[in-house]
Amino acid sequence: MGVANKIALLVLNPQSIYAFYGSLRLGMSNYRHYSDGLSYLFTESLCGYGLYAMKYYPYAVETGNTSDVTVVEVFKITDTLIEQEIHELEIGVGYVYREVMIRNEQTGIYLFEKPGSEPLVNGGDWVKFFGS
Repeated sequence: MGVANKIALLVLNPQSIYAFYGSLRLGMSNYRHYSDGLSYLFTESLCGYGLYAMKYYPYAVETGNTSDVTVVEVFKITDTLIEQEIHELEIGVGYVYREVMIRNEQTGIYLFEKPGSEPLVNGGDWVKFFGS
């Protein structure tokens, strides 16, 4: 990724606050890999976002339907190199970067543009779904 893209990410999310709903949640595989640069803040339920299950990873889509919920954990990323690695990982597999307001804070989140044929995760909690 070029220098311009790295700068653009930091400008988009100057507070380095992100909402994660899948493998970057506490205890999950990518959380364990990047945990040295992640500081957990709180857990929140995002209404209007559907969570879908691929084989090993989820993706969320903004649906606007208030009955769709995705459980997220909000983190501050404390290491800019880890922030960039996570960004490249997510973008590289097809997610798009967006920002949402969570508790009056602009928060970065990685979403898919639209749902595919994968099943909806009932309750929107990937940790519970994946662990069952």
